[in-house]
Amino acid sequence: MMKKKILLLLSVLLLWGCQSTPIPTKTLKQKTTLSFFYVETCSQCKAFKKEAIPYLEKMYGDSLVIQLYDLDDEKTEPIYDKVIDSLQDFDQEFYKKGPFYAVEGYFATVGYTSGDEEELAKDIEKAVNHEELGYELEAYRFLYKES
Repeated sequence: MMKKKILLLLSVLLLWGCQSTPIPTKTLKQKTTLSFFYVETCSQCKAFKKEAIPYLEKMYGDSLVIQLYDLDDEKTEPIYDKVIDSLQDFDQEFYKKGPFYAVEGYFATVGYTSGDEEELAKDIEKAVNHEELGYELEAYRFLYKES
């Protein structure tokens, strides 16, 4: 009888530990647009689509508009070039390299590593609140020019 109780307790604890932590839902204080530029064959781009986009959608709901653009589609080029022209000191070495995402009016970043979505979410909030962005994603980050 004691073995059954211990086994039951261990089973409950094991199942409890397997539950995923819910993503807190937040609303940005103003509607914000994230433009995601990708290359279909890029593994980092696929990871961003699979991990970061659903995370950000759950986190911010309708307060964050996410637009997807295929860098191999010629209709994307003028949209992409407009973003690039709006950035301070953009390094042309990264031109048309994916993944590339831009939080309109604030910053853009080249590259993605699984897990970056949490830091990206923090940076989006900081940008909208006019606070200093975190250092974690700054290596390939470009800020928008002052209006």
